[in-house]
Amino acid sequence: MENIKRREAIRRTAWIMGGALSAPTLAGLMNGCAPKPELTWQPTFFNEDQARLVMQVAETILPETDTPGAKSLGVPGFIEEMVSVVYDEERRSKFVEGLTRFNEDCKKNMGDEFIALDAVKQKEFCQKKDAEAKAAPWGDKPVLWSLKELTIVGYYTTEYGATEALQYIAIPTEQHGCLPLSETGNGKTWATS
Repeated sequence: MENIKRREAIRRTAWIMGGALSAPTLAGLMNGCAPKPELTWQPTFFNEDQARLVMQVAETILPETDTPGAKSLGVPGFIEEMVSVVYDEERRSKFVEGLTRFNEDCKKNMGDEFIALDAVKQKEFCQKKDAEAKAAPWGDKPVLWSLKELTIVGYYTTEYGATEALQYIAIPTEQHGCLPLSETGNGKTWATS
């Protein structure tokens, strides 16, 4: 597997997200925060319930299929590092409060805590919260959107995400513009170099 530089991974991830990375996320990436795949994740900032919630929401956003999911690539630990090290005190506090509200809303609307739901119900609840956030007036983004951003950034800045989940050729030999994605390679989105 070809090694990829952090700056290149960040550039590709920003491209995937339409160039919109929040300032704290970008600062954390530039300062070396990176997912660390581990078989077990021991939270140091989140309590165990918060850690389980973060882990399960990240896995709901990017589940394991025929490719690794967020959990197996160490994304939940990356999220904790970003929140505990990069976020300022106010943003950190809002994030933790948002996790609590997210879980309380889940109990109220779905009848149980998020981690107790099956995968279908978890996905349904996340889609519902996402739709509510899109319909709400402009303002603070909900914790789900922060989790989505951090999950996607964490995933695509891993070596696997940057080199296997996306097509990547270090030095492309030809440029073929304006072709349907289905006609370009194996149907994956291209990473830019």
